[in-house]
Amino acid sequence: MSLPKISVVLPVRNEAGTLGRLLDQLTAQDYPADCIEILVADGRSTDATRTIVEQKAQHTRVPLRLVDNPDIRSGPGRNAGVRAATGDIIVFIDGHCEVPSTRLLADTVALMEETGADCLCRPQPLIAYAPQGTARIIADARASALGHGRDSLIYDMSHSGFVDPASSGATYRRRVFDRCGPYDESFDACEDVEFNTRVARAGFKAYTSPRVAVYYEPRSSIRGLFRQMMRYGIGRVRLARKHPGAASLSSWAPAVLVAAFAAAAGSVVAAAWLRLPWLLLFAAPAALFLGIATIAALALGRRFGVRHALYGPWVYCAIYLGLGWGMWRELLLPATRIRTASSATLRDQARGVDCSAPDVPALTQDFRK
Repeated sequence: MSLPKISVVLPVRNEAGTLGRLLDQLTAQDYPADCIEILVADGRSTDATRTIVEQKAQHTRVPLRLVDNPDIRSGPGRNAGVRAATGDIIVFIDGHCEVPSTRLLADTVALMEETGADCLCRPQPLIAYAPQGTARIIADARASALGHGRDSLIYDMSHSGFVDPASSGATYRRRVFDRCGPYDESFDACEDVEFNTRVARAGFKAYTSPRVAVYYEPRSSIRGLFRQMMRYGIGRVRLARKHPGAASLSSWAPAVLVAAFAAAAGSVVAAAWLRLPWLLLFAAPAALFLGIATIAALALGRRFGVRHALYGPWVYCAIYLGLGWGMWRELLLPATRIRTASSATLRDQARGVDCSAPDVPALTQDFRK
């Protein structure tokens, strides 16, 4: 029985610090070298990223290629990788990751064959390369009940089964792209969530398993975490605009929280200025969140030490206020939409069809026609 060819797509920019180790882990996979190709879609890196790829390519039996991504961002990088890929299965991994198992690719094929899934999801815990200091606190807080969505399995290393692919779909049979099209390049973040929303609505089965877990690096500072979450907040609003049914009421909670903090600040100033203490009641929602964040941080402190208890509230505030600030930013000052490729682009490019001036298709379009 012949094994399917796997294309591993790495959308990267300035990942010289971790990319070399990741490439070593991928080229050491327990899977035939002639059934693997690694495509590094580089977003015009200004560090040694490209040099590392070129050097590694000279000393490995696994085909390793650079793919240029002039648009820099992850969505265009993913699309560039898919266009260049020749495999039957496409696996996406970011450059700041660690692959803990030499059987990642073998288990990918096995799970797809065993389950009949066209999409594999995976746990993505923030434990790559043993984070320390603030990065470790951020990783532990993100993995806690308050640190991520209750319906997300992205940090769950115990669950196996069929799932909604929205938050953690990362591996696909090629026919998924033939049907659903490319990533929407108007998204600067959450482009994978938007794509996986289309995957689910197209009826493809998605399966998750710890056997295909990939470890990610957490942000190393509170400021970096805030900026990351702000981008996610912008992506959430764009996702809600494109797919209104994909946004639950709870997904808007960070925006409500930012409004609550603004109301709290205003109420404190007004109470002092007007000498009306009852105005402080408007600060109650923000105070309640701070209390919950403090309790959650104390729980982290009991498990991991006093630094978690001290820094935990700041981490939780960065998560939720960053998300909320990004949501308000996009709601009030929506960025100029970036023209994207249509869902038929990959199919039409293979046929030599002119794909200029495309648009994002409706979800109901049937690509089997």
